[in-house]
Amino acid sequence: MPTNYGANQYVNELYNIRATIDGIELPFITGLSFKHKVNSSRVATVTLENREALEMLRVGAVVTIDFGLSDAYANKEIRFEEGTALGLVGTPNPNDFYGRIKIIKPGLQRTTFTAMDLVSDLATSRIEDIKFQDYGSQDMYMVAKDICDYADIDVRHLDDSMMYDDNVKQGKLDKQFNIYGYQTKKSFLDKLFNQMSLNPNDTNTYKSASTPSQSYMSDPLPFVQFYYAIRQGKQMDFFAPNRFDKRQKAVLKVSPNEANIVGQGLVGSIDSSTIVNSVTINSNADPSRKVTIEDGASMAKYGIFAKNFVFDDADTTTMNEAAYVILQKMKEPTKTYTMELTGAEWVGLGDLIEVHSPLLGTKELFPVVEKQIAVTDRVITKLAIGSASIEPKDLLELVQR
Repeated sequence: MPTNYGANQYVNELYNIRATIDGIELPFITGLSFKHKVNSSRVATVTLENREALEMLRVGAVVTIDFGLSDAYANKEIRFEEGTALGLVGTPNPNDFYGRIKIIKPGLQRTTFTAMDLVSDLATSRIEDIKFQDYGSQDMYMVAKDICDYADIDVRHLDDSMMYDDNVKQGKLDKQFNIYGYQTKKSFLDKLFNQMSLNPNDTNTYKSASTPSQSYMSDPLPFVQFYYAIRQGKQMDFFAPNRFDKRQKAVLKVSPNEANIVGQGLVGSIDSSTIVNSVTINSNADPSRKVTIEDGASMAKYGIFAKNFVFDDADTTTMNEAAYVILQKMKEPTKTYTMELTGAEWVGLGDLIEVHSPLLGTKELFPVVEKQIAVTDRVITKLAIGSASIEPKDLLELVQR
């Protein structure tokens, strides 16, 4: 009979799984994995070992999965870790999933199916001619909310903004952005979010006459990127993790010697190939017009990494703005870390993690940009933290005026 809860299946003494297909309990689950990246659909892969369960499957069926601490463990208290948010009250079911079956792989002994959350419906939506006139100079946060109000996605709690003053153009949709035209909703949304970054020092949230924001920012010119994801159920989230704010608390501290790190441990990558700290833009319309902007601190620290771009516009003010955006997003090397952990399935996309690297002598905050959970007879969570990068030429194309 239809149910909102599904069959309660214990993974071990700590975790259980409840799942339904079109409202009918789905039993005999022997394996489950989630894979999720920012600005992407969450993918759930389920393994079954029963013919009865196979007969329930169909492409397009609605799947709900509740995965978390088992009833036997529900009352266990998680100890608070000093200097982090670990142990504080959060969402009770951070891995709840709602989506549709996309792939079925039937077998005599074992069957697997793959489902994707409602972001996939944005990717397959009807092609629309999305114009600037459809929205005007609205806050980009609210434009993104309107795009996501589709296919039963819950956008009711999206009531924030890009946090700039109403009388400035930063954070507003601009008719000169090269993001319009015939496309799916997700195609437009991805281009829009590549534009949605902010300098916290310029926003209402961080402005203060009594306490200058520079006193608690680790970077004098921080740029914070917005991301989107359905992290739970049907609820769309927009988030901009600010790793530069020294007052921010990490949800988790990780170092190579932590007891819950498994597999290959903490694997880092610091890549200088993406650095651009000297930007020159010349006009295609008038070759005599060019601008060059450099970041002296980055050049002194890492050396000179110069790039030249050709711009369609001949307006030097516009060229300067484009060069500034590229410089601020590309002046540092790309830092990413991957780790496999036990007991970390509650960590969500956008959460800040503090990484200690004894070899480099560093301690930094990074947002989670990718998360994978593998559930068999134990639960392993793999996290990727750092920045979801964009190529300079793609960024320039988006800001082309």
